[in-house]
Amino acid sequence: MKYLRQISLLVVVAALFLSACGSTAAPAEPDKVTVQLSWFHGVEYAGFYTAIEKGYYAEENIEVTLNAGGPEINPLAEVESGNALFGIGQGDSLITARANGQNFVAVATIFKDNPLAITSLQDDNILKPEDLAGKTVGVYSEDLSSYSDLLFLAFMSRTGLEQDTMQYALIQDFTGANEIKAGNMDAMTGMFATDQQVMTQNAGDSINIMYYKDYGVDVYINTIFVNEELTQSNPDLISRFLRATMKGYQYALENPTEVAAIPLQYDETLDLDYQEKVMKAQIPFIDNGVGSLGSMDGEVWGITQEILLEFGFLSDPIDLSTVYTNQFLPTP
Repeated sequence: MKYLRQISLLVVVAALFLSACGSTAAPAEPDKVTVQLSWFHGVEYAGFYTAIEKGYYAEENIEVTLNAGGPEINPLAEVESGNALFGIGQGDSLITARANGQNFVAVATIFKDNPLAITSLQDDNILKPEDLAGKTVGVYSEDLSSYSDLLFLAFMSRTGLEQDTMQYALIQDFTGANEIKAGNMDAMTGMFATDQQVMTQNAGDSINIMYYKDYGVDVYINTIFVNEELTQSNPDLISRFLRATMKGYQYALENPTEVAAIPLQYDETLDLDYQEKVMKAQIPFIDNGVGSLGSMDGEVWGITQEILLEFGFLSDPIDLSTVYTNQFLPTP
């Protein structure tokens, strides 16, 4: 009888052990995240592609879908509607959106420095702001009323360049310096000193560049933003997403040739050589040596708001602490 009780006890213990082994919780379903890009697929978004390719998002239990942007797609509207959880948008747009009651929050920036510039052909010797006087300048609206001309207006204001000392022509061809070579203008405003600069190099054109940022016109061109509600309901997801994304950008900065090929998986029409050159051209704008990747400076946000107020795109200042935060970025 004694032995039977011992055997029964062993059976019970074994059963409990097996039951415990079998009760191991199944892995949690990954968080599904959609990101609305600001433009078409390209190496500009290298960190996102790399984080997918290298499994950095998977390590954070996140499954990411990247939606291409374009001229007809507004990332703010896509995030507001719930079609995307994260969006890529300009800092000035986020400030005006907040002023209009839309509660978006920038949680990181891709470019830490403003890559926009005024471009001219080297032979024309337009080297400083005053050299534009008497010239025809390519803009987005001939009366400079377009929101896209905002940074050029700020450039003139900060350099003392008078608006009526120049003539203006609409930029219709954004491929390199084609408009200048065609004789339609002497200089182009708002050129990206990344992809568009590579276009000019590929065409064999030597150019001069005046960066807006060098004249006190610094804004964040590509911020990663979310709805404010997400910062309250799921801050952990934002932190995990940014940790993986910044890890992706760090890898991209260190391995530009390798990661240049990844965007071709999203758009097979992309040219590999061009993607590699753009990746290398944008490195100093992504990592300017100040602060950690993705981190934002309150002074830049302040400059952006000043510009919006100066030219009537914002009627009253807002609390900028509601528009951006670095709190979700990984600690260096």
